[in-house]
Amino acid sequence: MNFEANPKISVIMVDGNFREKFHSIDFFRKQTFPLSDFELLWIEYYEKANPFLEEKIAKLPNFRVLTLGKKGIYHSSYCFNAGILASRGEVLVIPDADVVVEKDFLEKVWQEHQANDKLVMYIHRYNEPEEVHMAELTLEHLKKMCRLTNPTNYGGCLTIRKRWLLEINGYEQHPVFSSGEHANGWDVYTRLKNLGLHVKWHPGLKLYHPWHHGTLRAAPSYKLQHVIIDHRALSLATSAFQGINPLKNCEPPPALIDQIEAEKIKHNGTQTSRSSLVRAVRQAKKVVKKILHPIISP
Repeated sequence: MNFEANPKISVIMVDGNFREKFHSIDFFRKQTFPLSDFELLWIEYYEKANPFLEEKIAKLPNFRVLTLGKKGIYHSSYCFNAGILASRGEVLVIPDADVVVEKDFLEKVWQEHQANDKLVMYIHRYNEPEEVHMAELTLEHLKKMCRLTNPTNYGGCLTIRKRWLLEINGYEQHPVFSSGEHANGWDVYTRLKNLGLHVKWHPGLKLYHPWHHGTLRAAPSYKLQHVIIDHRALSLATSAFQGINPLKNCEPPPALIDQIEAEKIKHNGTQTSRSSLVRAVRQAKKVVKKILHPIISP
């Protein structure tokens, strides 16, 4: 496959063998922005990507799949950082990997970044409600039915010059973010803001997100990750503790480590209490059953 040496834009999408549909590839393939001027990188956390995805991408110039060969709990930060390092574009577009975009999406993103070298631009993600979900996906249906449910979804789509993500040492790979559920988009936003870049939510561009199971799920692990995010917001820190460049990595301050451990104990204690309650209810049912058995037996 022939790759253009210097694409202007790199689109980075990440996966952990959990995505079932790959419609986003088709919508990015049909952009008005010249196909030779951008690349699309699909980063798979585990050893093998979906065969259907690989077959689809193999037919497209400047589209490629990279596999990390990792094991254990999915950690999207490793995928984002691998995509950043492998990218060749000046501007990076990092969308949720199952969104739908209009044909002029990349063209408008490029225009915005040509006007402002320090731009950090986010795009609002509009979600399709479960009750109007259609298995047959069309842009017309999504434009009509999708609603804005989270106006600060920092993981919906980030667009930024590559050098700024390298400056902040990329996405956070600290074990706190290795839960399989991540608030790393919010973390990156916090550090880019602290760096003094110009954050903007585009007033016109939209992402359309088809409904699927878990679309609006909240994760308890977010609270633990927000201990780090809140620390950075108050200390104006910009660099990841464990990121792209090992030479930039550092240990969290002792006080922050104590906060993290305290939150873990609090979280685990809550989980233990819930488990104990469930066991108690089950035991009570067994006792009641034993008491009633002689009474209701013939």
